[in-house]
Amino acid sequence: MTNNIQNMKKHTCPTCAGQLRINTELQIYECPFCGVTYDYEYFREDDVLERAERSMKAGEYNSAAEAYDFMLAKEPHNFIALRGKVMIAANAKSMQEFRDPNRLRTLNFSKMDQEIDQAIFASESKGRDYFSKLKELVAAGKEYREVIMSITKSRNQRKLEVKKIQQFKRAQTNSYVDIGDKKTEVSVHPKDMMVAAIVIYIVWCILVGIMAISLTSGDTTKVETTKKSGYSFDYRYVVGINGDGTNDPYVYNYLYQDFTSDQKKELNSASQEVNRNYEEIWGEIVQEATDDNTSTKKSSKKSSKEKEEDTTKKKESKSGLWGLLIALIVLPGIGCAGYCFYLKRKLNEIDKIENTIRVYRERASEAADQILDHESDAVSVRKKISLLYKELTELDPAPDIQNMPIERGPGISRRWQ
Repeated sequence: MTNNIQNMKKHTCPTCAGQLRINTELQIYECPFCGVTYDYEYFREDDVLERAERSMKAGEYNSAAEAYDFMLAKEPHNFIALRGKVMIAANAKSMQEFRDPNRLRTLNFSKMDQEIDQAIFASESKGRDYFSKLKELVAAGKEYREVIMSITKSRNQRKLEVKKIQQFKRAQTNSYVDIGDKKTEVSVHPKDMMVAAIVIYIVWCILVGIMAISLTSGDTTKVETTKKSGYSFDYRYVVGINGDGTNDPYVYNYLYQDFTSDQKKELNSASQEVNRNYEEIWGEIVQEATDDNTSTKKSSKKSSKEKEEDTTKKKESKSGLWGLLIALIVLPGIGCAGYCFYLKRKLNEIDKIENTIRVYRERASEAADQILDHESDAVSVRKKISLLYKELTELDPAPDIQNMPIERGPGISRRWQ
């Protein structure tokens, strides 16, 4: 009796929730706040469980815990009180909340394990099976929480990887070559720009080559081959070798065969006179021819010098032309090479970014695969929870107190002071 009275000290007033005092002489409970008194029988088993259930529905877990503790002090193996203590540890108003996987994963599992272990230890055989199954259900809820946490972690990781991919894609776009003004600006890949630059340079070289061929084909080398041959005239053919015909027997016989000696002398003297006249005239002709030949030689020398000068000028002009053509090829080539080198650096940057994006894509793909695996595990755990809850309801040794008809004993009364 003394132990029961000591346990009853924990009771509170149902009217004002004040701590009740025990009047041992009258064997009643007294509320020092509202003046209400209660018989000891008021706190018998059915009333205690009913008030605990009402407190549970109202969410007054402290009042329900006191009622269940009072009940367990009187009856340590009471199944409903032990289950009520477990429900209070879970902040659950009904056992039906244990069928929801999302509700189970929010439990305080360390506190739940402690209460369930106490219930298993204090309960009888049927209750022990029930609480053991409940412990499996709570463990499944813990497993489900871990799976959900893994899904959330994988999703956050995937979001992070996708965000990184988007950042690197923007950096990759910034490495492109912008063409046009702000309104019609177009971003072109450096590889395409490099190909275009090389094609333009090749076309330019072809045009320069065509221009060089057209310029060099118009230069024709004029070779003047002027052959001037001198001539000699021997005036002696008229009178023979010596001029008098004496050395030529045919001329002598032909000319003098019908003349007398006097006539021959006169003819010879006339012939000699003619010869002298011819010699003078021919000498003048020869002198003039010699002077003309000398002047021709001088003029030919001058023309040869002019030709050399012209040749030198032509060579210089040709060398200048070729230098210009080479410059037209080399200078744009240097510019094209420098531009291609600049584009090559951009290509290297883009390649590095693509490699980095590839790594993040692989990570995002791995995270997506992990999400699928965890979601499959979550489905399995939900099925497991559903099955365990069904088995738990089958092992319930007592119906839910909500559906229990409570019969009040005849000794229940309440006195007002």
